[in-house]
Amino acid sequence: MMNALLLDDEPHCTDVLRVMLERHCPEIRIAGIFNDPELALEALEAIKPDLLFLDIEMPRLNGFDFLQRCGNFPMQLIFTTAYDQYAVRAFKFSALDYLLKPIHPDELKQAVQKALQAGSIVRPEQLDIARYLKTVAMPDRIGLPVGQELILLDVAEILYCASDGSYVTFHVMPGIAKNDRITVSKSLREIEELLNNPGFFRVHQSYLVNLKRIRKIIRSDGGQVVLTDGSTLPVARGKKAELLGVIERL
Repeated sequence: MMNALLLDDEPHCTDVLRVMLERHCPEIRIAGIFNDPELALEALEAIKPDLLFLDIEMPRLNGFDFLQRCGNFPMQLIFTTAYDQYAVRAFKFSALDYLLKPIHPDELKQAVQKALQAGSIVRPEQLDIARYLKTVAMPDRIGLPVGQELILLDVAEILYCASDGSYVTFHVMPGIAKNDRITVSKSLREIEELLNNPGFFRVHQSYLVNLKRIRKIIRSDGGQVVLTDGSTLPVARGKKAELLGVIERL
């Protein structure tokens, strides 16, 4: 059994969430419902919630500022958000749990089960990533979680991204990172969504290339691109014509 605190500035949202939790999640005990973040902060120590359902956009104190005020209070976190696709990808990339309004019962049950089983407390660097990315539709810079650090990287400094299973290595301009590489535990599809930038092109299932860093395209031997640092990457047969068309429009 987990004690949960519900915080949303809109009463009808907490009412709906309360009913859904009572109906679909018997493992959750609702220990407090608040529509004012200041009152929720005052009650934290007395309630000691294991799990916090938190809205992001609240007029007096948004969700991220609320968490900062909480300090290192040990609790798990599920965001409830009506954000668009760009903000949602920020939560996905930072590995924070979220529920998109209107909340679906199956998604609620899945998030609660994950909270019950995983038992992981949200880390400050995850919040840093989500806070940064949620404000940016097509970012000039991106935040990359590497260990306990958040590395901010200018998009223009990326040469290409290479996929290796569940990891992606950013190959960057000289002097930007050790060995000119940064590796993150993400899929190439997640990186593509994160960048959300027409200046990058998926030339191959394993490679995402900065179009401005292409020096030449080799049409023979199945197709290759040569980048400004001398790297040569394969172009998938089905991508060659599309790549040439994109280059012509630049």
